Amino acid sequence: MESILSFLKQVLAKTNKYVITGVIFLVITFFIGDSTLFHHYDYERQISELEKEIAVYKKEEAENKRKLEMLKSDNESLERFAREKYLMTKPGEELFVIE
Repeated sequence: MESILSFLKQVLAKTNKYVITGVIFLVITFFIGDSTLFHHYDYERQISELEKEIAVYKKEEAENKRKLEMLKSDNESLERFAREKYLMTKPGEELFVIE
């Protein structure tokens, strides 16, 4: 333990106080606190994941808009959608649900 302390005293005596201050500043900046390099990389990863989700939802929104326009413009597709989704029938028809 004595040898470590004496070594530190020798190093500190030979080193410039500005270098020590700079090293302490860098350690605090990059490794201590809420704004560390580790947090920065984690935030970048989260942003990337959220941007991917946004792209998926935009694609889904475009597809849903296309389907909505198709249903608004074409009565046959509207009828087919109602029959498939809500099991609607024409008068006099019988419906058999197979699961």
